Amino acid sequence: MKKFLFMAILMMASTSVFAQREPGSLTFQPRVGLIAADFNNTGDTEARVGVFAGGDFEYYVNSVVGLSAGVFYAQQGAELKDYNVTWKLDYLNIPIMANIYIFKGLALKAGLQPGFKVSSTLEGTWKGGSASINIEDTVNDFDVAVPLGISVDLGRLVLDARYTLGLKQIFKDDMDLDSKNITFQLGIGYKFSL
Repeated sequence: MKKFLFMAILMMASTSVFAQREPGSLTFQPRVGLIAADFNNTGDTEARVGVFAGGDFEYYVNSVVGLSAGVFYAQQGAELKDYNVTWKLDYLNIPIMANIYIFKGLALKAGLQPGFKVSSTLEGTWKGGSASINIEDTVNDFDVAVPLGISVDLGRLVLDARYTLGLKQIFKDDMDLDSKNITFQLGIGYKFSL
């Protein structure tokens, strides 16, 4: 009898821990936040801090797994150490994620993120002057990254942290720069049930 009671309590506890949303339900989540972006394979750059904004839809396959897809404008790039030079590479990113809810409101996320270049400039200041150079012809139009993250649902409010690792070279072959985008994002969103 004690074993049966223990198993019943354990089953009820695990059901309440993993119960997130009804299977088949859909939510929309607008989200904004800060992004720290850099290039990998370089020792002379540091993060460009910017913002990102957009939203994503999430479909709940079952009470533990959700699939999401969204569109976000992101200010990426890097800053050159010891100089006042900034690569400003802005993208329209489309993260497609699998979300695994390991506890109530706590999700681990992984997926694939295509990105489309919106603008690319090189900006610098020196001796009281400044300049901005269009570098559209040197930066690839398309990017692909692997986003990994974690989120916490606080009711409808959602806190989200993500790290993305680029898979595609940023600059075109004739630039002889083998760098990929890397970012760290902290965001806040609000879930609307649809």
